[in-house]
Amino acid sequence: MKETPRTVRIAVGLWLAIAVFVLFTTAGLWFQRGQVQELTKWSSGQVTGFLLTLTAIAVLFAAAYAWLTRTFLRHKNWARIALSVVAVVHMIWILFLGVSAANLVTLLLICAAIVFTWQRAAAQWVAEVREP
Repeated sequence: MKETPRTVRIAVGLWLAIAVFVLFTTAGLWFQRGQVQELTKWSSGQVTGFLLTLTAIAVLFAAAYAWLTRTFLRHKNWARIALSVVAVVHMIWILFLGVSAANLVTLLLICAAIVFTWQRAAAQWVAEVREP
């Protein structure tokens, strides 16, 4: 079997970077809890509920990215499709949350990851295993 192409390695790195970045930015919101409460004028309980929801969703996205990336590395074409679907859902979620620097970085990382995931070299690499 040939070495993993550079585009695949970059795609894998980007998907994993997205997973880590999402978890860190969500954790950062817990440290900025007071600012969140001040900006939103919500009660402490409302802020806690909001942060718990964000955390649960971030963990789901991170777990999906990690698992699907691992599956992609096993030459599974469906994992490329699933990564893209999860990424589109994630982008819609980000747009629902609103504009922030962290969300912009996440969107850019997702776009770059999708581009590298669907490069010709990645498609050929995935197809190699299916050949007799």
